[in-house]
Amino acid sequence: MRFGAAKDLITPDRKTFMGGYASFFNNPFVGIHDDLFVRALLMDDGKAPLLFISVDLLFHDFKLTRKVQEYAKSRYELSADHLFLAYSHTHGGPAVEGYDDVSQHSPEYEEFLLSRIFSCIDRVMVNCFEGSLEYGSVSGDWNINRRLFVDGAVENMPNPQGLKDDRLHVLRVNDQSGKARVILFNYACHPVTVRDTPYLSGDFPGRVCHLLEAEYFGAMGIFFQGSGGNSRPKVTTKGGEFITCTYDEVDEMAAAITLGIKRLCRTSGALVPVQLDLAALQFAVKLELDPFPKPRVAEAASDANGFPGLRQVAARVLHNYEDMKAQISLPGGMARLSESLYIAYMGGEPCYEVKLKLEQLFPGVTLLFFGYADSTAYIPDDSIIAEGGYEADGSALEYGLKGSIKQGTDEVMAQAYKQAFEELRLAGEA
Repeated sequence: MRFGAAKDLITPDRKTFMGGYASFFNNPFVGIHDDLFVRALLMDDGKAPLLFISVDLLFHDFKLTRKVQEYAKSRYELSADHLFLAYSHTHGGPAVEGYDDVSQHSPEYEEFLLSRIFSCIDRVMVNCFEGSLEYGSVSGDWNINRRLFVDGAVENMPNPQGLKDDRLHVLRVNDQSGKARVILFNYACHPVTVRDTPYLSGDFPGRVCHLLEAEYFGAMGIFFQGSGGNSRPKVTTKGGEFITCTYDEVDEMAAAITLGIKRLCRTSGALVPVQLDLAALQFAVKLELDPFPKPRVAEAASDANGFPGLRQVAARVLHNYEDMKAQISLPGGMARLSESLYIAYMGGEPCYEVKLKLEQLFPGVTLLFFGYADSTAYIPDDSIIAEGGYEADGSALEYGLKGSIKQGTDEVMAQAYKQAFEELRLAGEA
């Protein structure tokens, strides 16, 4: 089995507007707290190499992934189905195309970003080595559900009894001497620890990567965000509300996560060998929308008390309302690492209930879940749609959608992912 690893700096070299919460205020960043990176991991079983790319940004639209897939196809003959790109979802990154308003993102940064991703792919291809792969997981109480019923309505508040994904998955790549060369970790939790603080930062995922790389000299840490749509860092809760933390508190959270990973790696038998048998398939899931009444959009576009960034998005939806489809196309995919180890891949901000229902479709299989493959929207399951709240309805206009996602997502998702899984399973038996 062969592997490759590389990372490249993507911190802006010019002032840009901030993404995330800070984009609501139309303000540029004022400084760089810690750098942002693109990281790439290549797995090759001699038959069908897979390339996983993680980017320290809030989001981008899927057009960027298509450009990257086209580059890898033309230069290295890598199938588009076999390249998976996702975002850490740090709220400490710059504004980018596909999510932030057109007046906020920088064409110069977009060109710089694309060139750095291409460079990272080139370098992963020249940094390949024979090695082995191990898998394990650890449970950690670092996140909290953020959907709380208050007076019959769902509010964005800490809910200690709410569902959340406590499982942190680890894939460790070793060279032939047994030395760790890559530690991939997959966890579901919004990187919003410092909220709209106007400094560039990779938030807790970036810091965990730093700490892992310091612990395992010569190794690369790489993070893939899970089904974190309805969870936030537990450290941000205080007095029944969410607060803005300091970077010291980010460091404490990251140190706790890193300690959990290190203990896992040091525990005899906790990591099990994985014999690669690679295959992958990507697809699009069509989800129907329930259109907002046009007056609601017009009200948001003219709300003097609203955030400037949100007014701009609503105004764009209002202008294009008649031509917009009441449907979205959600990127999806599955990758088989071995007979019993798979990765489900999804765009938008999937909620934990979405992952739970997909896991139940594949008994006996360990399923890692890589969300945030693009900026589609929050992805709720049918139960969340019925309950309402920010993930179901309140955020849709912020994403520039004509309406919120309709009931029926559970069945549509099940059909798409079951079909992909069956195709990959049969390919493995051939």
